[in-house]
Amino acid sequence: MSRAKGFIALLFVAIAATLMLVFLPRGRSPSDDWTTARSVSLFGYTEDGSPQWEIHAADGQIDDSSQRLSGIAIDFFAEGQDPLGIRSDRLERTETISRLSGNVRIEQADDLLLTTEELTWDESGERLASGPVDLVAGDVRMSAAEFGYDLRDETASFTGGVEATADLEEEWSIRADRAEEHNGEVSFLGGVSAESSAGCLSAETVRVAEDGIRAIGGVSARLDLGVLGEPDDT
Repeated sequence: MSRAKGFIALLFVAIAATLMLVFLPRGRSPSDDWTTARSVSLFGYTEDGSPQWEIHAADGQIDDSSQRLSGIAIDFFAEGQDPLGIRSDRLERTETISRLSGNVRIEQADDLLLTTEELTWDESGERLASGPVDLVAGDVRMSAAEFGYDLRDETASFTGGVEATADLEEEWSIRADRAEEHNGEVSFLGGVSAESSAGCLSAETVRVAEDGIRAIGGVSARLDLGVLGEPDDT
C-alpha cells in the first residue's frame, strides 16, 4: 500500500450523537479526564493530503492523546486499490501503538479474509502484527503462528507452523517455515512440502497464483502424470 512518509495521526474527531463530559472525583489528576462519546470518527492523511485511513467506532472514551473505543471499523486507502478494512470489538489507541482485540477481521474486497483475536497497529511504522491467524485469500486457506503486514507495500508475512491448502486443479496441502502474500500471489518459503492426489514435491520456494503452483530451488517431486492429465469430468 504505497504511501508518503509521515501522516497526521489524529486529525479530526466527529461526535455524531450524545457527548458527555466525565467529571472526576477530587484527587484525580487532569490526565485522567476522559470524554465519553458515541459515533466517533477519526481520519489520517499522508503529508500530501491524501486520505490514508479512517476509524469509525460505535462509542468510546477520548482524551488528548489516546482513545478507548468499541465497535470498530478501520479502512486503509491506497490509490487504485480496494480499501483494506479491519473490524474488531475494541481499539485502544495511543500516540505510538494501537491494539485491536476481540473478533478481529481483516478484509479486502472478496479476495482476502484474515481472522485473529488481537492485532497491533504501529502507526508510525505503518505495520500490522498479530499472533495466530487464519487466512482465506482466493483459492488459498492458511494458518500460521504469527502475522505481519506492511501497509506501505501491501505485503503480508506469516511465520511459525505455516499450513495451507490450495484449491487448484487438484487440492494441494502445503507446509512451510514461512509465507508471504502480495497482489494475490502466495509464496511459501523454507522447507516447503506440498502434497496432492497427483503426488508430492519439496522445494525452497513454492508459489501459488491464479495460473497454478510453481516450485523453485532444490525441487524434488514425485508426480502421477496420469492424474495430472485427466480431463475435467464437467
